[in-house]
This record gives sequence, structure tokens and C-alpha cells, in this order.
Amino acid sequence: MGKISNLLDRLIEKLEEEKDLLIESIKDSSISEKLMEVVEEKRKILSELSKFSAEELEPFQDKLEKIQSMSRINLNIAANNAQFIEELFDMIFDEPQKYDQTGSIKGKQQKGFINKKI
Repeated sequence: MGKISNLLDRLIEKLEEEKDLLIESIKDSSISEKLMEVVEEKRKILSELSKFSAEELEPFQDKLEKIQSMSRINLNIAANNAQFIEELFDMIFDEPQKYDQTGSIKGKQQKGFINKKI
């Protein structure tokens, strides 16, 4: 029981560290290396925890719920970071607009009277 509790506590610490690094990584690219180390350490802890049965983990339901919640938060932060970076690249590397034979921009929906929803 002590080993499971210790592993869960370590995993919670790594998730907290991961969250902090995810937040900081958007400002400083050098943090990404440390973030990868934390993710690897987290993977190792999860590998150790996978050796235990569900019955052995049952007494630690509160810690497991905290881990699940923190994992969702970290996943959302990572997804938001990726979306931010994608939008940044889209702004920086905006593709040139292409025009058709009538002088209208290709692929862009015209906002005229005919295209409006009634």
C-alpha cells in the first residue's frame, strides 16, 4: 500500500510540474527539454502503477480523481498552446490570396446580398 501511495504522490508532483512547464513553455522554448523529461518520468511512474490491480488502487480513489483532473487540465493547456502556435504560424506565414478570372478571391465566400441567410 505504501508503494502505491508513494507512486501516486510522485505522479501528482509530476503533473503539477508538467502544468507549470506547459504554461512556461509558451514563453520560453528552452523549457521544452525539461518538459520532455517530466513527461518521460511520468510515463515511467504510470508504467509502475500499471503493474497493480484495480483492487489494489481502489483505496486511493481521491488521489486517482485528482490525477485524472490534473491530466485533463494539462491536456487542455497543451492543446491551447498548440492552437496558439498554429494561429501564430498562420499569421506569420499567411498564404498569398489567389484570385479567379472575375477578380474575386478564390476559396473565400462572398458576403453579398445573394449569399446572406434569410
